[in-house]
Amino acid sequence: MATLEIDRISKSFDSVQALKNVSFDCKNGEFLVIVGPSGAGKTTTLNCIAGVEYPEMGTVYLDGQDVTMAPPQDRDVAMVFETYALYPQFSVRDNLIFPLRSPRSRHSESDIQERVQRVSELLSIDMLLERLPRQLSQGQRQRVSLGRALVRDPKIFLFDEPISHLDAKLRNSMRRELKRMRASLSQTTVYVTHDYLEALSLGDRVVVLFQGEVLQFDQTQMVYNRPAAVEVGLLFGDPPMMFFQGKIDDQSHFVCEDESFMIDARDNAVGLAPGQEVILGLRPTDVRLAPPGSGQVQGEIYSVQNQFDRELVTLKAKEQLFDIVAPVSYAVTEGDKAGIIIPVEVCYFFDKTTHRAI
Repeated sequence: MATLEIDRISKSFDSVQALKNVSFDCKNGEFLVIVGPSGAGKTTTLNCIAGVEYPEMGTVYLDGQDVTMAPPQDRDVAMVFETYALYPQFSVRDNLIFPLRSPRSRHSESDIQERVQRVSELLSIDMLLERLPRQLSQGQRQRVSLGRALVRDPKIFLFDEPISHLDAKLRNSMRRELKRMRASLSQTTVYVTHDYLEALSLGDRVVVLFQGEVLQFDQTQMVYNRPAAVEVGLLFGDPPMMFFQGKIDDQSHFVCEDESFMIDARDNAVGLAPGQEVILGLRPTDVRLAPPGSGQVQGEIYSVQNQFDRELVTLKAKEQLFDIVAPVSYAVTEGDKAGIIIPVEVCYFFDKTTHRAI
């Protein structure tokens, strides 16, 4: 195991700046998740840790040692990619053995067989060792890809969206296997994903990247409960957080810019000033449908999506659309009049210009 520290690294590709002063650390044995949308700089960050790319500025430390310009083979890291990258002519056993027989490994034959058996049992692929990759399902191939990294026992594991291309059912299964693997190994791990569920279920801490910058670096639940920026709120949640532009009036009320609704923000008044232009963030799971005439928002039902265990109801108030997660027992149809109750404690306020939390 090892510690990792990224200190103000920057990286550009021609005129595109992929990373801008990115800093974070990963403790010994920690499972750190880097999450962000496509193009945020997640893979570039991982490549700089692995030595596949070299930053133009900043420093990468492994176990306190500066490895910024060290070649990949001198860093003792194992990287798992989104694609399986298995040798098609090799059996599962030989794919697992391959990294252990490199000239730098120097493992005895008994040690090799012991490692393969241990990892294959951990990933439940021990019954597949004699098969070729083409004889495996997608989920099984991904387990073999994971196993090829695990047999090495490196200082640090790097996972680059290893299950993002799988279908929803397989992703859930692989998340379960990764969680079990993590508990068994307690290995220092940096895991890249765009899926907030993977971040919440796997990570000890989360780095949120957006357009090459770190927007938030915190405990997983803190990132969800206290998003530091509008873009963080958009990433964490299903359905995603809703945003409404408006202004704080002289009575500390938030007034939507089209005056479709008003919320008493006096209990959230710290950091808010009369006349201040802000963005209000609301989670669809935090607001409630109410009978017509009650609540802070009045409108009519725009659409109802039945999702079996819940309904996603969209209400239209003037030109504003509100998503509300409601129980299936709440019987509404398109065109019905309704209201929305918005508890002030579930309101998130962000600066209109910087998008940072207030």
